[in-house]
Amino acid sequence: MFYRRLPSRGGLKGTSRRGVAAVEFAIVAPVLMVLTIGTIDLCSMLFLKETAVLAAYEGARIGVPRDRTNDMVKQRVMQFLDERGVQYTGPDVVTFSSPGFDTAETLQHVTVNVQIPAEGNLLIASQVFGDLMINASVTMRKEYKNLDAP
Repeated sequence: MFYRRLPSRGGLKGTSRRGVAAVEFAIVAPVLMVLTIGTIDLCSMLFLKETAVLAAYEGARIGVPRDRTNDMVKQRVMQFLDERGVQYTGPDVVTFSSPGFDTAETLQHVTVNVQIPAEGNLLIASQVFGDLMINASVTMRKEYKNLDAP
């Protein structure tokens, strides 16, 4: 059986297109890789931001009832971050407005601030974002003044 060769389209007659796909792949593959890693990192950053908000909320929720202290709130925030596998730098990840839960009066607003470093929690944070910190804060009212507060 004989096969009829189709005439080539465009270019010089008889030129070969072998290797063109490999060159195109070599050009496009790094761009696709950067877009993929960037998308994963962006999603990780959004997850990290949402984690910071939820940690601040959990901490504030713990501090609202009577006889709750700032230390209890810090402990709950760090426990929440540990449960989610977030890396942070010690107990200074949580700060409070003045007054904190220790000294707040009944129905007084208290703000819990959570600050998480991007480094160690994202793929390319140290190279691109430098010392980026993810911040979140939640404000709640203290339900009742602590009985042992001054």
